[in-house]
Amino acid sequence: MRKKTYLCNAKDERHIITERNRMKTELELVNICVLNAGFAQVDKRWEGKGLSSPFARLYYVKEGQGTISMPETELAMKPGHMYLIPSFMPHSIVCQSGLAFYYLFVYERYGTQTDIFDLYSFPHEVEANQAIDLLFENYCNYYPELTLPYASAKDFYAHPSYREYAIRYAQMDRSQKMQLQGFVWIVASFFIKKAQKKLQEMDNRLMKVFAYVKNNVTQEIEVEQLANLACVTKSHLERMFREKMGISPLQYILRSKIQCAQRLLITTEYSINVIAREVGFSDTSYFIRVFRKRIGFTPQDYRLHLK
Repeated sequence: MRKKTYLCNAKDERHIITERNRMKTELELVNICVLNAGFAQVDKRWEGKGLSSPFARLYYVKEGQGTISMPETELAMKPGHMYLIPSFMPHSIVCQSGLAFYYLFVYERYGTQTDIFDLYSFPHEVEANQAIDLLFENYCNYYPELTLPYASAKDFYAHPSYREYAIRYAQMDRSQKMQLQGFVWIVASFFIKKAQKKLQEMDNRLMKVFAYVKNNVTQEIEVEQLANLACVTKSHLERMFREKMGISPLQYILRSKIQCAQRLLITTEYSINVIAREVGFSDTSYFIRVFRKRIGFTPQDYRLHLK
């Protein structure tokens, strides 16, 4: 019996180590671009609805109260806690008068890896400590150029184009980027510690499909192509996606294209026609319909909404 128990435990331990190594590798592939970091205080109550960004938002509350609403949860913002809103997550926020918080906006530029928020479920709320307090204060003082030039909450959420911020980060020297990325990883470690892999047994065939879609988002992609890539029938690929992702392959393709379009709308001055072509839509009218159905805004309104 002892021998059998030992073998079982060893197997479990190997599985845990394997999962940790996978997560470590996936996280190391993330290419971070820090858009903004700063401090804001709300002078009067403000409510923002239907927000969605191609970058992750992180808030560290110093004092006051607020509420963040997402499709499956509602969070009461409390002092001493950090809150994470994944990229592309639809959400609304209520800022009560007196709410004071640090913010950190991070743009994830991945290569052949699918979005890290597709692979892992991160907690939306974690408790912070004094080290986080000092980190935010020091980094925001050291990099004042990353602070958004707004006083009120309403203005704070009405962002200008992020193209300038992305360019500014790209022009920083390597040492500055390393410092900022180190800051992000320290803050993110509080969330990563409690992250869970969404797909406990991720099929390598699906990983190939994810990578192909990300690398060919500018092309027209057919589900049959993905089935051939995964060496399965189209109906089997449909079942795999439904079981593991909760959506169909076509929905995943469209979601990836629309997410790419969201990035381009905010980080470039490309016309809607050009962006439609950049994400593989030959028909601009169809692209606008798909975008509006998924995001709730036309591409032009979305750009203006965040400008």
